[in-house]
Amino acid sequence: MHYYMPLKKVLSMHCSANQGRSGDTTIMFGLSGTGKTTLSSDTERQLIGDDEHCWTEHNIFNIEGGCYAKCDNLSSEKEPQIFEAVKFGSVLENICYYKNDSDHARTVNYADTSLTENTRVCYPLENIKNIKVPAVASHPKNVIFLTCDASGILPPVS
Repeated sequence: MHYYMPLKKVLSMHCSANQGRSGDTTIMFGLSGTGKTTLSSDTERQLIGDDEHCWTEHNIFNIEGGCYAKCDNLSSEKEPQIFEAVKFGSVLENICYYKNDSDHARTVNYADTSLTENTRVCYPLENIKNIKVPAVASHPKNVIFLTCDASGILPPVS
């Protein structure tokens, strides 16, 4: 889609998007791991998508139909919507399970990053409780750039 959409004069974007109760759309840009998925999964706003969108003359829309979330140290306390979205049929990537513990057999160990810190989970958009269907919204009122700047030049949210 990142190849085909620009050929149709549509901007393809690596960003998350959600919409407030009053219809205000927000898109959030940022590199992987800067918080797009976490911040877009807001219980007070409808999720349009967490990673891939297009912007036309008329609207924005989701082009992936699901979410691709980092899940190192994922917990119901820190990220309840994402934690609850990981259900049967979700695809886990670079994830370990509890070992040698019959009480936790077949239980994901989100704290184990021994393979890599880039642990991921893919799940359908429908696994999130508060989604916008169809995943289409008006032009963004808010455009946010999330940073992870180790040198401290940029603030975390610009």
